[in-house]
Amino acid sequence: MARRRLVLVGLLAVAASGQYPPGQYPPGTAGGPGGISLPMPKLPGRKSKDKDTSTANGNRVALRAAEGTLRELGEKDLYLETTNHKLLKFRTLAKTQFQNKKGEQVRDSLLKPGDQLSVQVNDDDPETAVRVVLTRAGTEAERTAAGRPFDHESAKAPLEADTHSAGTMQVATAPPVEAKPDTSRNSDPELPATVNPAPAEQTHTVEDAKTVPLADRPDEDIITAARDAADHLNDGLPNFIVQQNTSRYYTTTQPARWRTVDVVTAEVVSVGGKEEYRNIMVNGKASTQPVEKSGSWSTGEFQTTLETLLSRYTAADFRRANDVTLGGRPAYAYHFSVRQIHSTWEIRAEDGSKATPAYSGTIWIDKGTHNVMRIEEQAGPLPSGFPFDKAETVIEYSFIRIDGNTYPLPAHSEILTCQRGSSTCTKNDINFQNYRRFGADSTVTFGK
Repeated sequence: MARRRLVLVGLLAVAASGQYPPGQYPPGTAGGPGGISLPMPKLPGRKSKDKDTSTANGNRVALRAAEGTLRELGEKDLYLETTNHKLLKFRTLAKTQFQNKKGEQVRDSLLKPGDQLSVQVNDDDPETAVRVVLTRAGTEAERTAAGRPFDHESAKAPLEADTHSAGTMQVATAPPVEAKPDTSRNSDPELPATVNPAPAEQTHTVEDAKTVPLADRPDEDIITAARDAADHLNDGLPNFIVQQNTSRYYTTTQPARWRTVDVVTAEVVSVGGKEEYRNIMVNGKASTQPVEKSGSWSTGEFQTTLETLLSRYTAADFRRANDVTLGGRPAYAYHFSVRQIHSTWEIRAEDGSKATPAYSGTIWIDKGTHNVMRIEEQAGPLPSGFPFDKAETVIEYSFIRIDGNTYPLPAHSEILTCQRGSSTCTKNDINFQNYRRFGADSTVTFGK
């Protein structure tokens, strides 16, 4: 997972890797404090004697499971290394379920080499994974080891000796319900067709538990839909170039009386999710030094803040707040908190000291598209010896048209930092303008 950095230089803050913050907060929507991780209790299971029992909703089939480390997950294949270092190969199908230990669905795109899995198969077809359970996210050492090359041809189909009984699983026998076309956004051509809202009658089956209608858990569905919309954005976003205008301010008084430091302009080129800043001008003049050394400066991946917040590995605790209207469109609002152990927000000071605090804030999700339209973040308590005691960021998104398609992308942001025990604070006010496609015939050379 990408790590976000906020580098503090003297009075000024340098934000790196995806920190795009913004100005006035909507009334009554301050972020909540604290941070609670999302626990993943063990998945309940039946004993093997329950094999082939039937229910009113379908048939139950006996499962066997193999545990180990994920080596590779492709479109149709999964490679698992068992604890005795045997390499197993499983088929995956469109109907293969991916879950966490709580029985909640997870996106297969979130699984990475090094993660610890339980791959469950039907007794009658041991080569096809019917369910993949994430038992634990891999450590850094496990991810490094699992990322090494391996001989795909040496992988074998699992034998009975490689697996153990894993209870049963209900298989629905009812015919699929024909999906109805989504017409909720046909009247608005400016909105991207990213993800449709979850059907109200859809159900989610947890092993040995009653079938729970998704409509009874709307908050979980909304956050899941926001994750799906973010995945669609990540997969479909083209290479682009955008003009970034940054006005930098400081104050030494309380209440704040902001004074202008300078204005920095630059072109940001994003290729394959990696960004390069070029044509950097400070007060209209070409910079003679790296811009990050001149004062407060934001860089990094445009999607890092969004991706890390919604990632299940971050284990953010989302709590419903009052719904609001953003840009004339209704939006869900959720307060969130992230524990320090799961934080990827790294804050560095000029003296070399650094902190990775817990953080909290609020996220706004468009009701029509489930795209995230605003994120506010406030750093939790920073170490007592750290030179700064306050760091806040906000990012505001708008529907931006690039080459005939529309994407939710940053339009305005702001960074606020304050020196410890003083009224000295800095603020970056950032605007992104003139998004356009970065063509295949264009070139850009990334620095190390």
